[in-house]
Amino acid sequence: MRRIGAALFVLMLLFVSMAAADTMFVDNQEADPSDLMRLNMRSKPAANGPIIASFYTGAEVLILETEVVQEAPVTTEEGEPEAEPAPETDDQRDQYAHVEIGGIEGYMLKKYLISGDEAVARYGTGSAFGECRSAEVDLTGMWVDYVKLLDKNDTKGNLVDTIADGEAVHMVGIVGNWAYIYKIVENGKEYGYVPLDTVTETGALKTVIVSSGEADSRTMLYETPSAKGKTIMSIGNGTACYMLFGRGEGDWRRVRVGGVSGWVNPGKKNTLISLGDSPRSSIPYYPLVMETKDDCLLYSVMGDKGKPYMTLGSQMKVEVLAETQNYLYVRTLIGGAGAYDTGDFGYIALSDLTLSQATSTMGVVQADDGDLPVLVYRDPEISGNILGALCGGAQVRLLEYTQTDYVRIAMDDMVGYVEKSAIRILTQEGDPLSDRISQRGTTKQNISLMSEPNDKSAVMGEVQTGNKVYILGKFGDWLFVNADYTPNLPVLNAAELTGFVRLSELSAPASTWHLIATAKTDKVNLRSVGDKTGDIIGRVRLGEILRVADYGTQWTCVVTPDGKRGYIMTEYLNFQ
Repeated sequence: MRRIGAALFVLMLLFVSMAAADTMFVDNQEADPSDLMRLNMRSKPAANGPIIASFYTGAEVLILETEVVQEAPVTTEEGEPEAEPAPETDDQRDQYAHVEIGGIEGYMLKKYLISGDEAVARYGTGSAFGECRSAEVDLTGMWVDYVKLLDKNDTKGNLVDTIADGEAVHMVGIVGNWAYIYKIVENGKEYGYVPLDTVTETGALKTVIVSSGEADSRTMLYETPSAKGKTIMSIGNGTACYMLFGRGEGDWRRVRVGGVSGWVNPGKKNTLISLGDSPRSSIPYYPLVMETKDDCLLYSVMGDKGKPYMTLGSQMKVEVLAETQNYLYVRTLIGGAGAYDTGDFGYIALSDLTLSQATSTMGVVQADDGDLPVLVYRDPEISGNILGALCGGAQVRLLEYTQTDYVRIAMDDMVGYVEKSAIRILTQEGDPLSDRISQRGTTKQNISLMSEPNDKSAVMGEVQTGNKVYILGKFGDWLFVNADYTPNLPVLNAAELTGFVRLSELSAPASTWHLIATAKTDKVNLRSVGDKTGDIIGRVRLGEILRVADYGTQWTCVVTPDGKRGYIMTEYLNFQ
């Protein structure tokens, strides 16, 4: 006889009498009160019944009737019963109660329902058992100041009350995309429904930061808790999200970025790091800051003028939170980079934005690439023009942690880009420093510190003859120096004495003059040691940019763009 792929199951319903309209309470029996445990309400009294809603411990339930579901013996294709398990007692069988909560009817496992007397016996009088789960209505980025509390999980439901932004509520359960909640009023509790994405966790559980540990990776925000679901947008590292309530689906978590909600999977490539009680992210993955080219529109719904929108003025700075199609989801830059609850959130056309030319500092960058100088580029790409190089251990100001492989730095009024892999980011006092300290030079005469490497730029300060300065980097015929008594810059403010001076104005170590080199001729030999007997391990092309690891009068140790380290006769090199 043709075999059937799966065994057939028959559910036998055994009814248990129980007084109608009794009141009981959900008790999910969490070992840890902070667990997001919920009791499912199903459309039929069986484990495979579709889930209608889910409810938190303490939810008050109206009992309509109780049913017991017992699994029948499994039979083979021929109808012969398989070996039966040991008999179960009634207490071991899954019993389902026919219940109603908030106008929604369904079935719940009876073993997770307790009476008021049982709740008092288990948790004691005066406990927080019946308060369900603390929550908060947060409307940041949603273009509204309050949300309607309705008597049904339907936009056409009757108005019960309104709840203002920031108001405390209690989460009873989740019905689709609606939250069933109550708020405390003078005469007791007021129950109703609000959209699920308006209700957030509270306190230290509320805000999380997207950080995968990879500087430029993106976190995908999905419509449903599935990697096969539709993608809403991709979120950059450092972006703050609100933790929302939702049915837990394995590692998936429901979050809101400004006014846009969806699902992320922190158990895979991404990590959601709790912000706790900090005012902003201390993780050095800051979103890209851009600015408007001219007057333009910020939309609440992508490109839809029929929805609320506002006009942004020219050169207004915005923080890029996420990307989608030809639009960016942004926050107007109020409260500083990394803030999450200030500014206006919305969509803006990518064509309306350009990289910000802001000079406000976000922290400190320290050159940290072993014994190698760190190249400073004019543009955030490897083919960009080289401005110069930072000495190992040098500290300069951080402007932006961009979504490229580079960060944007400032040396007074000169701005450039350095590779993230060659630096340390310092955003708080006490962040770990490299052991390297920039070398020192001595002034030959009274000198002025200039804001840029030219004589027409602004004067940042004066240094007297014979004073020592820390040499931070070389830019053409100029050195960028720190004239303070310490090589370390203050992270939280820009109160240092730095500037550019001409090479001729300092007595400086030769190694600080020779940070970058190029070959004078084509196919110059690169040897394994500084001697003609050394093996030839490569050849350097004419004009190829080399970083100098160790300058010598006869042989110089260099590193090629592809990371190969070797020695070249100094006479074959031009130093920049």
